[in-house]
Amino acid sequence: MMFDWSRLYVFSVLLTCVSACASGPEDAQSGPSGSNVNSVGRRLPEDAAPLSRQVFRQSLVEPSTLDVGIALFDAQFIAFLFEQLVVFDEDLELKPAAAESWSVSEDKTTWTFKMRPGGKWSDGRPVTAHDFEWSFQRLINPESGNIFAYFYYPIKGARAFNIGENNDPSTVGVRAVDDMTLQIETEEPCSFLPYVLAFFTSVPAPRWQVEKFGPKWSELGNNVSNSSWRLNTWDKGAGMSFALNDQYNGPFKGYLERLDFKFVLPGWQGLPSYENNEFDKIGVAGPDFQRARLDPALSKELITFPNFGTIYTMFQTTKPPFNNLKLRQAIAHAIDRNAICNIVMGGGATPAYGMLPKGFPAYQVERLKAFQEFDPVLARALLAEAGYPGGKGLATLELSVRGAPPSPDEWNVVAAVQEMLKEHLNINVELRQQTTMVFNERMRNHSIPWGFLWFNMDYPDPSDMIAVPWRSQPTGSGRQDWSNLEFDTLVDSAAQEFDEDRRIGMYQDAEEILARESAGVFLYNLVNATLNKPWLKGLEPNKYGDRRWSGLTPSYAMYYIGDNKP
Repeated sequence: MMFDWSRLYVFSVLLTCVSACASGPEDAQSGPSGSNVNSVGRRLPEDAAPLSRQVFRQSLVEPSTLDVGIALFDAQFIAFLFEQLVVFDEDLELKPAAAESWSVSEDKTTWTFKMRPGGKWSDGRPVTAHDFEWSFQRLINPESGNIFAYFYYPIKGARAFNIGENNDPSTVGVRAVDDMTLQIETEEPCSFLPYVLAFFTSVPAPRWQVEKFGPKWSELGNNVSNSSWRLNTWDKGAGMSFALNDQYNGPFKGYLERLDFKFVLPGWQGLPSYENNEFDKIGVAGPDFQRARLDPALSKELITFPNFGTIYTMFQTTKPPFNNLKLRQAIAHAIDRNAICNIVMGGGATPAYGMLPKGFPAYQVERLKAFQEFDPVLARALLAEAGYPGGKGLATLELSVRGAPPSPDEWNVVAAVQEMLKEHLNINVELRQQTTMVFNERMRNHSIPWGFLWFNMDYPDPSDMIAVPWRSQPTGSGRQDWSNLEFDTLVDSAAQEFDEDRRIGMYQDAEEILARESAGVFLYNLVNATLNKPWLKGLEPNKYGDRRWSGLTPSYAMYYIGDNKP
């Protein structure tokens, strides 16, 4: 799945926001045990500000819907409003959420989820296994238009239902045994199914509201949620807020009393507003990032951590000239990734030598580096072995770039690649801008000879970043025509392997094939950066040493406003 940096920032920020109580801050002051206990009974840390000041302020591009299950992008990733069966915590580990436990059958094809007792929707109705059965059928239904429906193809009957081979939703292998028990049957053993179930779209929708209000079910007055949060206000064109859901009995209750979003336009740069204390947190990139790094005051409020996405180039490997392995390898070794990251990107990126980014499960840079590291002498030798000594005999190469125009950073990077290949290999490269629609259509048809693109994580497991973009697919599917039987066998076997060490090892072996065969030339991983006011608390590092907005938890349970806020 692909989305741009601005969407990735929204995705990351919104995964850590927390919101307010239904009664409002003033009423919350008289909480169950005094002013240091919030409106849903959670005791605040000793250094927390009073409840009336437990409000978190954030920017947001206005969503057109909050139906995240079938329209995640249109909903601007506001996935925290609904709770999946399982979720990721700040250490990227699976934790119970709407389900209190889960197990898999001996043959590894039937998963059983036990619902959390006492779970309720914000209107007081119980959350049941039937809600999830109906909701999964809905998000797989082709009429829903859910672009992530393919994620659920491991579920028995899901692909046939989604592509129209079968129009009976009851054939999809998701069944409520009773109110408290949900069973999911897969076509074959699928070790990563729980990761898919923690994805943002794997959420329930309130059937009674959807059937009553249709597309307007998620709007103010109609919206019913099952997480720690409920929609509180929605002032079209101005902003929206979320409040704590007093019906929620789960493990991810928040400290904060309200989350206030102010609507901004795409591409908005928020540094002036942040310095004016209008927001508690903003994302920064480009010139704002550089300024924050160098500013004595702002640098103390700057947090950086790896972006779980990879920027790379891919090839059409079944046709000349890129069916020539030596040529692909020469290009890989002729690109100075350190210069791209530190000079072109101004420190806003880290070098990539494989598909998995730093900090991602199964990351193994030292094993891969030799296959793609900058080595112009080796690059020239490989080019000669390819039959093009000194670049002689090689026609001008065309590098397609998605976006017309692409972002300034992306254009600067491809221009740098163009110069490096000319300098080190005497290869001429022509840059070709294409609209996203045209680029994606050509990519699906495997008709881009050489393309610059990115892949951002959908869930933190190598089954996503290794298998989804690189497992060979027929024309009309996937991203490129590269095919390797050993690679396909490894990722297919890993999908059915339940021994974690062996499974991870298979994906690492597969990633080595990607790097060694130069299936792609891996360039860099962006560095996410946020400015955070000193009074925003709960930004503790996870086990990887990253303060990544409380990881992927939808509760943002660690955030609160400190008593040092002026």
